[in-house]
Amino acid sequence: MSACSDSSSSGDTPGLDSGASADGATPIDASTTDTSVAADTGTDAADPNGLSAAQIAAMHTLSPLPAVPADSTNAVADNAAAATLGQMLFFDKSYSGALAVAGTLANGGLGAVGETGKVSCASCHLGAELDDRRSKPGNVSLGTDFGTRRALALVNASFYTWTNWGGRFDSQWSLPLAVAENAKIMSSTRLAVVHMIYAKYKTEYEAVFGALDARLDPANANAAAFPAVGKPKAAGAADGPWELMAVADQTIANTIFANFGKAIAAYMRKLVSRDAPFDRFVAGDDSAMTPAQVNGLKVFLDSDKGACITCHSGPHFEDAQFHALGVPQTGPNVPAADLGRFADLPALLASPFRTNGAFSADVNTGKLTALTQIDAQKGQFRTKGLRGVAVAGPYMHSGQLATLDDVVAFYNAGGGDTVDAGEVKDPKIKVLGLTAQQSADLVDFMKTLTGADVPAALNLDTSKP
Repeated sequence: MSACSDSSSSGDTPGLDSGASADGATPIDASTTDTSVAADTGTDAADPNGLSAAQIAAMHTLSPLPAVPADSTNAVADNAAAATLGQMLFFDKSYSGALAVAGTLANGGLGAVGETGKVSCASCHLGAELDDRRSKPGNVSLGTDFGTRRALALVNASFYTWTNWGGRFDSQWSLPLAVAENAKIMSSTRLAVVHMIYAKYKTEYEAVFGALDARLDPANANAAAFPAVGKPKAAGAADGPWELMAVADQTIANTIFANFGKAIAAYMRKLVSRDAPFDRFVAGDDSAMTPAQVNGLKVFLDSDKGACITCHSGPHFEDAQFHALGVPQTGPNVPAADLGRFADLPALLASPFRTNGAFSADVNTGKLTALTQIDAQKGQFRTKGLRGVAVAGPYMHSGQLATLDDVVAFYNAGGGDTVDAGEVKDPKIKVLGLTAQQSADLVDFMKTLTGADVPAALNLDTSKP
């Protein structure tokens, strides 16, 4: 496998809370340096698995998985009551808009065209890794309509520095906000979310965030201040219900909407999987991995073989970076072009819910300092964290590769051809020349990265009717 991968998963709070350089790249720190090791260092005679001292040292940089990184931009990130509310909201589908695509056995859709209240966050995030197990054939995800990418796995997603395939979000709490209003995912509006919270979760919300505005009560004499539905208009569109609101009332609604995302993020921070066979092996249990899997580990580590650790580094097996791999835009419902990081940055930098914006609890992280859109970002996607990867296929940003064998073959061939105008493939992506056995062993090794399931209670629908 090559040094990098763009087969990521929703989602992700700062793990390396560093800013971005003026050229748009995340600065390199100790967790993003090349930790691959040469294969000719000699085995350690004392090691029963034939690992060299350098390989053992590199292996220990990958385990154990630490505590979930703090998120100073979300004041309720680790608030238990917020997480409980967040789980309710994660499974609630009542505020979603009309379906644009009819559900069939062939596509795994959710109802008839025009039906509302059919899509929740859980609709595309369920199961062992909370990835998309429903949409068929598994390329782009299907919410109210077919999207442009495959929904990301949420287990261990809180270890990511950037959220979403192209880093469209700089916090985990800002993701659900855009998802709710995306016409192809939930097709809702922030005012619909605000009214849903007041009608169904007022008690739980107020216990965490304080009192809701009394005018959200439909019986209030001034209830018209908050229309039933509405969101900021698209560029060039006529004013709608949102634009006719008082600015102060827009701020009230936006605050509730941001808190909606922060509660869901608090829930997602509990979706952590540890104790994979690899972790037990690193801790000294030689029986936790087979000889073939150990050989695959050597391929993963060695600079003259897979050198996967170059980008899949640290205990989360990712470098907080973005890379262009030349993945072709092919497959059912996959758009003809996707410029990745380049396309996602403008919306991030313009979002009122960015980490240095008014709704962040910490505007001084420096994460967005000097971050700009540049041509080098075209076709770049976030490195995939590999924990749980064996049970979270298909792979790549639009599910272009069906199996891990396909993924390894893709990297072994030196990645794909550039497919979008101006895209330049990352120079780290080179033909590897792995043998069939080395490729098979590498796939076998990645199967050791699947840890314990998240508690079953976290996969339960706790939403209110």
